[in-house]
Amino acid sequence: MSRRVLTKATHTAIAAYDLSRLIRNGSLMERAAVFPSEASPCDHAAAPDLECAAYTTDDALICVGRDGGIRWRSDFDAAPERYMNGAAACAFSLRGDVVWLYRPDLAMKGPGHTDQWLAFDAATGAVLGQVDLGSTGHGAYHFVHPDGEQILLNVGQGQDGARVYRARLDDTGIVVSEYVWDATLFDLSPDGGRVMTVREVRGGLLEELVIRTFPEGREDVVVSAEALGYDEDRYETFFIGYIVGYLDADTAIVSVHGELAEDEDDEEAQDLDFHHNQLVDVRTGRVLGPMPSEFFSRNDVMPLGDRSWLTVGSNGGWYRHTL
Repeated sequence: MSRRVLTKATHTAIAAYDLSRLIRNGSLMERAAVFPSEASPCDHAAAPDLECAAYTTDDALICVGRDGGIRWRSDFDAAPERYMNGAAACAFSLRGDVVWLYRPDLAMKGPGHTDQWLAFDAATGAVLGQVDLGSTGHGAYHFVHPDGEQILLNVGQGQDGARVYRARLDDTGIVVSEYVWDATLFDLSPDGGRVMTVREVRGGLLEELVIRTFPEGREDVVVSAEALGYDEDRYETFFIGYIVGYLDADTAIVSVHGELAEDEDDEEAQDLDFHHNQLVDVRTGRVLGPMPSEFFSRNDVMPLGDRSWLTVGSNGGWYRHTL
């Protein structure tokens, strides 16, 4: 089984953390490897063997070794001035032999360009495939499927919503298909059999959580805003996210946030913003209740799919917790 790795970046390095290491509940995660970088990374990832890392800047995708030495790079040929905000995103395949790159060409190069998705040989930097997505995104997230072959990409297009793609490599290059959802992809189940999405309710201002089968994309479970606690008399605005992910195969952590309705009888200054983290049974859609009180209102919870989650401490480090 491949090592599970997460990364975080400073201005001068990428730190890799091995999620396969068992630690005591609530303990600080220790760095498994550090990769010096020549520039401040925008996005970043590390290979499962922790021998190399890849990161994007405004100008290039760069692959480095443990000593920070550049193994290879792919320049973006971006225009001197950006057409709009946009950031490239990268990820290693499950085996670490491929580096995937999302490149927002409209943002980087201007009209006449659309987003590109590329696959590189992780050892040499040779391009294994490239497809034009036709999207006009500001950024994207990769989701590596546990079968070791497929990968998902969610491209965020701002007010134009999101587009979701599925791809794999074969002898001809990248084989890609697009889902026709009007939804944002948030997570992939630990076994790869389902995906978690959020969409706007047609004709309204609310959102709903939708669990779908993979790879078909068929709707399986829908969780409404009302099920997550929405009451029009209590809330001025009510959104699902930013935290939406699998705690384990059967349970998700789902946050709701927004603004409470103002109490007109209260003359004191009111803090109307709220953020609540709840547990949801993804098999049935039943809301199980809030997370433990010390995590209920935190906006830094990161579900890991193995019944644990991360939070950020005052020292900037990741702390790992389990139910």
